Amino acid sequence: MITHLACSSTCTQTTSIENHQKNYQTYNTLKPVNFSFIKKTLGIALLSTISMSTFAQDLIARQAPSDKRLKDVKNVKLNNTAVLSADLNDPAAHIYTDWTSNLRGCAGVVPSNYKIDLRNFCMPTSSRKVNSLYGPRWGRQHEGIDIKVYIGDTIRSAFDGKVRICKYNGSGYGYYVVIRHPNGLETLYGHLSKQIVKENQIVRAGQPIGLGGNTGRSSGSHLHFETRVLGQPIDPALIFDFARQDVVSDYYIVQNGFSNGNVARSSATKNTTSTESAHR
Repeated sequence: MITHLACSSTCTQTTSIENHQKNYQTYNTLKPVNFSFIKKTLGIALLSTISMSTFAQDLIARQAPSDKRLKDVKNVKLNNTAVLSADLNDPAAHIYTDWTSNLRGCAGVVPSNYKIDLRNFCMPTSSRKVNSLYGPRWGRQHEGIDIKVYIGDTIRSAFDGKVRICKYNGSGYGYYVVIRHPNGLETLYGHLSKQIVKENQIVRAGQPIGLGGNTGRSSGSHLHFETRVLGQPIDPALIFDFARQDVVSDYYIVQNGFSNGNVARSSATKNTTSTESAHR
């Protein structure tokens, strides 16, 4: 028994010694730690982190003004929409001082060299045929032009605006519509077979406002079209070219201005060139 125990103890000691030797040999066979490699790796990682942080900061820095500009654009759009809405609720309030149902009784003042913006227009009809011009006719003044249309043809608003008059005149215009526009013009559409707008209704350029017809004092279906400022007629041919389906120029200038029915000399102009013409 004693001998067995001694042998067991010896064997245990031998095994322990062998294990220590193996661990020592294993430790000795391990490659030494490459601290230089670790430093380089940590350095690269640190630089990458700094670079990414800088890139992210630059991206944010660039993005912030962009977001601000976007917000500014949205604010401008909202402000413009609000201004446009105000203009259409009370169009051309800067020259008109009243809102009546009297065609020629408009009160207000048009300053000298008043510029009427003709951009963002729509031709009232796609017809290119003008049957009768502005001026003296049959012993009296024809205050507009007559464009050939057929009964039921769509008639459209020439600009954004607000319907001031929507009436029937059996001895003259028949069914007619008058629209006041923010640019200072008023447009009249006569001899309609049907009105599809109402007084005080806001309309957009190109929006249908009636159908072509032959009502009132008319010898055949056509559109009687007038352009007025403060109730005073202006030759529509100075503003609209129906043959070309375009406006004559970007702006129409009232050169001398007028007030409450006193007519002024006016002209159409585009860019730096102008073509003068008088209207009465």
